[in-house]
Amino acid sequence: MKRLTLAAALALALLAGTTPSANGGVYKAIQCHERVGAGHPDASFAASSQRYRSSASCAGRGLGVTHEPGSSRTGSGRYGAWTITAPDGTEIIRAAAQVTASRENLHVPQVHVGLDGGARNALARVEGELHKIDWTGSGGRYFSGRLACSSGKDCGEGRNAHIYMRRIAFTLRDETAPAVQLGGTLLEPGSRRGDQVLDVNAIDTGSGVRSITVELNEKPIQARVLECHLANRVALRLRPCPGNATPRFEIDTKAAAFRQGPNQLRVCASDYAPQATANRTCETRTVRVDNKCPLSEATGSVLRARFRGAGTEVTSRSDAATHVTGEVVDEGGNPLRGARVCVATRVSSSDGPPERVVATPTTGSDGRFEARIPAGPSREVRIAHWRGDHDVVERFLELRSKAVPRLDLTPKRGLSNGDSVRFDVAIPGPSQANREVAVEAKGKGRWIRIASGRTNRSGRWNGSYRFRNTTDTRRYAFRAVVGREEGYPYLPGQSKTRHAKVTG
Repeated sequence: MKRLTLAAALALALLAGTTPSANGGVYKAIQCHERVGAGHPDASFAASSQRYRSSASCAGRGLGVTHEPGSSRTGSGRYGAWTITAPDGTEIIRAAAQVTASRENLHVPQVHVGLDGGARNALARVEGELHKIDWTGSGGRYFSGRLACSSGKDCGEGRNAHIYMRRIAFTLRDETAPAVQLGGTLLEPGSRRGDQVLDVNAIDTGSGVRSITVELNEKPIQARVLECHLANRVALRLRPCPGNATPRFEIDTKAAAFRQGPNQLRVCASDYAPQATANRTCETRTVRVDNKCPLSEATGSVLRARFRGAGTEVTSRSDAATHVTGEVVDEGGNPLRGARVCVATRVSSSDGPPERVVATPTTGSDGRFEARIPAGPSREVRIAHWRGDHDVVERFLELRSKAVPRLDLTPKRGLSNGDSVRFDVAIPGPSQANREVAVEAKGKGRWIRIASGRTNRSGRWNGSYRFRNTTDTRRYAFRAVVGREEGYPYLPGQSKTRHAKVTG
């Protein structure tokens, strides 16, 4: 099956009704207004009799329909009409025009607004010298000025029957948001580096695509404003902006806005509205950037990696290092010597620091490599083998780390019943501020919580406990514990046991 182009895929989505819902941006459009340079590109003439003739002079009387006499009479119901239709996805909520109209021999000038469902709303007081007519409502599909034979049989010469319209103004509500599809090398699988391309295809069936913005990690980096048919804040077409926009953005992943590791890319397309209420559709993608890992001169086909003595997942302590081992082989499965491998880690929290390259080992004669992962929080471990600027083989491992707080007791000297022992607890970072910690004492074979609190910005907490019921000399055991909390990249853990000697 052939792959759909961006435009074809978007068209199918629109037909299927999957376009995001919209709040309805409101805008004004005008036709046949010489002072603002508005012609009549959206107006079309149709007639059911050759007797009804059209004229169009927006610098003069406007869009006109007259009747040309002939040797025979004009049949009943025959007409000539200028019609302006709202784009799909929009509705006319107000229409106004300057009109000059007159009837003769049952040739009657009419102006009406076609509504959703097929109904027509005829406007009153159409006849007369140049004057304004106005309609306000909802669900308007088209605006039409016509001259028609209203006789039950046929109509006479009607030499002076006419209707002219000019300065036709509309207020439209756009109820359809754009559809957006993304492509380009920036969004291809795997990590990206260097210069990349982002292709955007936006389709809007309403007022058209006005602008496309590109944001990275919630900061704007590029934008494209499209050419639209506008005079100040008034549209000169009922769909003033392009219905389809396909801009290409050149993206430099070495720019300051990018960070090593995953980045959030957000592309938004807005349709036309003079206010901030324009309909907007955004697509979000995660782009992993790697400009720090070195390229390999010796390139293999297969990369394997795991934790030493374990698999692709391992649980460790925050104060203990771990090791990664693996191998690189060629297409025939033979070990590849001298292949450069990159080992990088990323803290498993949304507000953690960028990815960090911790080792760049080279394979030995057996095609194998090993790297040390420093002690620290839970992390995603990425092993990459770059075979060129745009060709990388990657493997991902998961390191889960138990938090190991540090607990200090003061005073260091012996204590007596009635004295207090102070606890100084420090938990590992990052994201160590305002985390709940507790101190437990061991009694009768089990641990009992005796104090708790939340850490300061440095991840420290101080507390105390007073001994009140010690009647002999005893050696108490204490430990600090920290639990699981959202945003804290550690599994629950406890400190080393500390002891205090108390004399009764």
